[in-house]
Amino acid sequence: MRSIFGRVNVNTEPINQELFKKSIKKLTVYLKNKSQFTLENHSGFGLVLFPPFENQPILNYAGFILVSDSVIYNRNEIIRDLEINKGLSDDFIILEAYIKWGNKCVNYLIGDFAFAIWDSKNEELFCARDHLGIKPFHYYFNKDSFVFSTDVASILEQTDLVFSIDNQQVADTISIVKSEKFRTTYAEVKKLPPAHILILKNNKLDIKSYWVLNTKREVQKKDVDIINDFKHLLFESVSCRTKYVESVGAELSGGIDSSCVMAIASNFLPVKSFSHVLPDHLFGKIHPFKDERDFINLLANYSKIENRNFITSEKSLLKTLKQNVSETRSLFQQNFGVFSDQLYEKAKQENITVLLSGFGGDEVVTSKSSGYLNELAANKKWKELKVDLKNQYPNYLNYLKRYLKVFLKSRFPILLKLKFKKPWWTYKFKNLAINPFFLEKHKIKERYYSNYQKLNITGLQQRNIERITHQHVSQRLEYCSLIARNYGIEYRYPLLDIRLIEYYLSVPTRLKARNGIGRYLIRRSLEGIVPEKIQWRNDKSGATIPTVHMRMMNDSEQILEIITRAKSNKLITQYIDVNKYEQWFNKLRKRSEKKYRDINPGAFYNYLKLILFIENNPTMFK
Repeated sequence: MRSIFGRVNVNTEPINQELFKKSIKKLTVYLKNKSQFTLENHSGFGLVLFPPFENQPILNYAGFILVSDSVIYNRNEIIRDLEINKGLSDDFIILEAYIKWGNKCVNYLIGDFAFAIWDSKNEELFCARDHLGIKPFHYYFNKDSFVFSTDVASILEQTDLVFSIDNQQVADTISIVKSEKFRTTYAEVKKLPPAHILILKNNKLDIKSYWVLNTKREVQKKDVDIINDFKHLLFESVSCRTKYVESVGAELSGGIDSSCVMAIASNFLPVKSFSHVLPDHLFGKIHPFKDERDFINLLANYSKIENRNFITSEKSLLKTLKQNVSETRSLFQQNFGVFSDQLYEKAKQENITVLLSGFGGDEVVTSKSSGYLNELAANKKWKELKVDLKNQYPNYLNYLKRYLKVFLKSRFPILLKLKFKKPWWTYKFKNLAINPFFLEKHKIKERYYSNYQKLNITGLQQRNIERITHQHVSQRLEYCSLIARNYGIEYRYPLLDIRLIEYYLSVPTRLKARNGIGRYLIRRSLEGIVPEKIQWRNDKSGATIPTVHMRMMNDSEQILEIITRAKSNKLITQYIDVNKYEQWFNKLRKRSEKKYRDINPGAFYNYLKLILFIENNPTMFK
């Protein structure tokens, strides 16, 4: 794992070495980091390396300079196509691919990557980001300079540039809308979207997509062969992410996704598990009242996981939020990585360099496939539909009612879109505490409703594609990457392997769900690999990090002081209705005693981060 930084002054002014070194230093977030950079008049490129240091640093070869934070999973195929030495680094493979195929090199790469290649002779810069956005890539461009980096904070160290707050991103942050994939907290700093390349030539920027996830033609094979093919890809997606790694950890939450990854990985090498659970003294006493410890231990025993780590820390949540805002100098719109700080700390103590995660499975390869009966009907697979319903409803009358309901929806698709109660997201919006003038100025309600109104998507493939390519996914991936690297940890996601995803999309509906059981294909593929109780479970609690509310309660008085202080800060009140926010906080504190509908704690913490961010950067908001 590495962090990258580069600057090209398109006005041919020499690079300011002092500023350049400040950005490299900002990327040095881990005690054992090593850094390297090269400067050539009006261009400069730098790397910050994380242990272990086997990977080649800055690659300067045949007139090209490459800086990269990449791991390639289809090495053998590319090496064969390029006819090069098997012992070459991933960076060298990328550069050789670029030399042979030019801008189309990304069409041959499967992996997690963010890289930049400088063609010194032609003064052309080529940048690329992986298919789903696992590796971050940020950039700044004006008439004089192009700057890129792994994170925003290092770009901000270029103090000769101008930066301003993007109020649209702020509006999205406090209205629980996930901003567009290019947007950051600063109007001048952008993200290179996933599956995109960027070319800087003749002082012009060209950004374009190189890959789009489309619907696939249904594979025509026997069920047993499809299951075996999928299982093979599943094992390969885990195997290629654990090769050449000495110390591997895995998040284990007790659900089918994390259990799948953990169990398969344990077939290849010793893996240490890391799980969020409630402290014993609060089990059953504070929201969410329970955790997944029984399923975690069940899987760990079954897979003979000897090194198990349970995260029960009661460390100040407020301190964690302050640290995130200070280090990133940005407003993160999601908090999973922020609230996993103690898990990362424990993984660091265990010398973990690669952390496996089951995230992303729900979006495609382990999706529940609700609505599969309607899909069978739409594709006129009446025989499969009838068999499925008969297995679900032994009582003929119940079977007939369900069949008629599905049949009528297939003949009158408008019935699929009818809703007889307000969607959940309408209630969440009412609970938000946005300043009315800011709300109106930025048309926040209109943007919110437009964002949450479901597209007319009824097919399972289209629904999977919409979910996996949604801003939520790439956002969480990049946030977790940026936070985990502070602890020397690189995330890897086997269930987001694009080969696995594309194959799953081609699987017949009958294998995605059957007899009322969702996630059917993954369950069948895990036979004998995980305990049956996990293989067929359908009662995941959803409390992935059950300690968050506890940590907030421990800080409640300090949080109340911050809210009280915010009431007199006009920089804050231009965005937030602080009195309403205080009422929201009081409801949140009583969550263990009383149920409040759509209290939305994730959004609450976004508001708190905004308050802290403004207090840290008041001049940016005047």
